[in-house]
Amino acid sequence: MKALSIHGVRVALAGAVVALLAACTSAPVQTYPDVTWRHLDPIVFAAGPVEKVAAYPAGGDNNLEGYLPFSLGKMAMNWVDDRVQTAGTSDILRYSVTEASINSNALKTTKGIKGVFTDDQSEKVEMKVSAKLEVLNANGTQKGEVMATAVRTRTLSESMSVAEREKAVYDETATLLMDLDRELERQINANLGRFLLR
Repeated sequence: MKALSIHGVRVALAGAVVALLAACTSAPVQTYPDVTWRHLDPIVFAAGPVEKVAAYPAGGDNNLEGYLPFSLGKMAMNWVDDRVQTAGTSDILRYSVTEASINSNALKTTKGIKGVFTDDQSEKVEMKVSAKLEVLNANGTQKGEVMATAVRTRTLSESMSVAEREKAVYDETATLLMDLDRELERQINANLGRFLLR
């Protein structure tokens, strides 16, 4: 049996590494659908055009938005398209998302031998979204305004895979956006009822 030369061993190892890297990079990237509210009854305003303003600041050091395959801010901006209809006057609706953040903070975990056998909650994810809806006349003078905020937190265990963590954060984000919808509708009915078409 012919012995494999040092050069042959190197070539074989290089081929194995390339094959391993190709397998790692060809894994499918998980995609998540945008949260929508199209299944809900529209809120109909006696108004004309709708303006949309993305007024939320960029995330800080602990912000996860850049690492997730979905965007809380972009989905929150879609709320007015799905829930609001206008008809009737020259009044303007201005919808602004003023905050959209998903921040992560590390939690203390068990160290040493005990830690090897302990599945701790290793990360706390804090989510917050805020939005404002204004009714303006044709000259831009405000006639009415409502503001709504929704907040949620979720802890993640250290044994979760990256895909499991993303799915958990997405599910919590979807719930957060439904919370925002409910609070906006409540505020609109309580404070902007005079501008609604019943």
